[in-house]
Amino acid sequence: MKAFVAYALVVIGVPVFVGMALGALLVIPLTQLLHTKTSISVANLIYLESINAFVASVAGALLFRLFGLTPGLVVPVIMSAWVTFYFFSYHQPLRGWVSWLAGIFIGWFTLAKMVAGV
Repeated sequence: MKAFVAYALVVIGVPVFVGMALGALLVIPLTQLLHTKTSISVANLIYLESINAFVASVAGALLFRLFGLTPGLVVPVIMSAWVTFYFFSYHQPLRGWVSWLAGIFIGWFTLAKMVAGV
């Protein structure tokens, strides 16, 4: 039953929401700092979305850790499906989508494995 609840929370998008909420606490000040102190264009700031995805991966792993379960590879795949649905449904820039996918999988194969205890 715990596995069902954990995967249900992933399917409804809880780790992605947590990643966007907590990642914004890091990304917004960093974006303002980069925009005012450097000559980086606003279009290139979308690559910072990978930080949100990284936090979402860790949140997904932490969710399974709290339930005492070992997460499988299907967790980042489900999160990637959510992000893909959003970016293609609302015609968002592909750079943001690639940043999210890269952040999810980099986060999953590095820090999330340590959080999940695998």
